[in-house]
Amino acid sequence: MKTILVPVDFSTHTIHTAHFGMELAHQIGGQVLLLHVVQPSPRVPMMGVPTVNLLSWNRSMYDQKSVEMQQVKDELNDFKRREGFPDVEVHSELLVGQPADSILEIARNQAVAFIVMGTVGASSAWEKMFGSVTSEVASQADQPLWIIPNAVRLNALRQFAYFADLEGDEVSCINQVIDLGEQLRVAMNVVHVCGLNDDAQSQAEAMIDAFEVSYANDRVTFQNLGYDSVGEGVEAYTRTHWPDAIVLAQRNRGLAGRLFHKSVIRQLSLTAKRPCSLSRSQISDEQMF
Repeated sequence: MKTILVPVDFSTHTIHTAHFGMELAHQIGGQVLLLHVVQPSPRVPMMGVPTVNLLSWNRSMYDQKSVEMQQVKDELNDFKRREGFPDVEVHSELLVGQPADSILEIARNQAVAFIVMGTVGASSAWEKMFGSVTSEVASQADQPLWIIPNAVRLNALRQFAYFADLEGDEVSCINQVIDLGEQLRVAMNVVHVCGLNDDAQSQAEAMIDAFEVSYANDRVTFQNLGYDSVGEGVEAYTRTHWPDAIVLAQRNRGLAGRLFHKSVIRQLSLTAKRPCSLSRSQISDEQMF
């Protein structure tokens, strides 16, 4: 059975994220795994100490977090009954470790289908400099990741924007994005943001024209935008068009490409005002849904 991993911190945002994870699990015939990770204090690197079960680390804290986790599970089970999702199982784990590393470790070891995480943005200079747990996971996860900034219903998403860089195996990425759109019954707009250089603009427009011809019969549109930076273009597009969700594909690339793409992903994960879906291009259609 496919697993939707939902890391929770017991904040007010937790329930919104868990609800979205439950809806996604119902959509793909999967189960929900709620995960809470306690980071040791003081917050310093654990020097390679592996993720461990919270019960074996601190019994009193385990008891406290178990109560909080049960409250989330009870609310999620109520939501499941209200929405008519009787077959979606809900499980939970309490761990101690570095949050991002622990989430990534569980995602790999349990071969989860999706990770669903909330974000409240960067509220301080420290957070803007070093990023949030969500942005760390977003830049490293091998699994598709949904970033949920506020309360949103999966079935309310109707218009997605996929920001393509037109590099590498872009056809594979677009095919996966179209499959995602078909599964969720949403319209997909493929958007490319490039520099204002005339040659770059001409090349990008030629590629976009070719894609429009190739995908003429699919529920997808293509658009090329010229901006000084990708981040500026993404923000300008989302302010103007207000897509219900933003989609990005991560792929293996050189060092410069990885650093550049991570900066865009980090910016979105810290400033997202609407759901974001991130996935790696080598993920197969079967893993996507």
